[in-house]
Amino acid sequence: MENARVDLTGPREELYEPLMRAVCPSSQGEAAFRLVYQVEPLWEWLLARGLVTVESRERYDLLDVDLPGALTRLREEGGVAGPEGRDDPVARSAGAVLAVAANLAGSLHCSLRNVLYELTGDHMRLVAEAMMYAAGYLDGSADPLGHEDEEGWGPNGAAREERLAGL
Repeated sequence: MENARVDLTGPREELYEPLMRAVCPSSQGEAAFRLVYQVEPLWEWLLARGLVTVESRERYDLLDVDLPGALTRLREEGGVAGPEGRDDPVARSAGAVLAVAANLAGSLHCSLRNVLYELTGDHMRLVAEAMMYAAGYLDGSADPLGHEDEEGWGPNGAAREERLAGL
C-alpha cells in the first residue's frame, strides 16, 4: 500500500482516517480526536493555529492534535472566537469541547461540572457520545432532547420539575 500524503488544506473528510489512525487503538484517544474533529469551529481553529500536524510515516501519514498546546492557546486568546466573537455561544461551547477532549486524552484533569454549562445542545450530544466511545460503546448515540422534536419535558424532566416544586 502506497502512502497517500495528507494535505491539511485538502478536503476535510480526507483528514479523518489519518487522525484516527494516530491514536488507535486507544478508545480514549480516538474519542478525544474524533470529538475535536466533529466540532467544525474548533477543528478550524486548531488548523488555523497549526495545532494539527502531519507526521509522515513510511506506511501512512498520521495527524496529531496538540491538545496541551491548544489549551494554552485557548487561555492566551481568551477562547475560540466565533462569528460573534468570544461571546458567541458556539465559540464558548467549542472551548468547553476542547477541555473535554483534552480530559479524555489525559492532557487535562478538570471537572466536567465546570464545562457542561457552556455546551450547546449539538456539542452536548457529541460530548456524551465521545464519553460513551471512550468507555467502549463505539456505536452509542445520545439524544439530549429525550426523543422529542424540540426541547421539552420528557418523563425525567417532568419528574425533576415535580421534585423541585416540592422543595
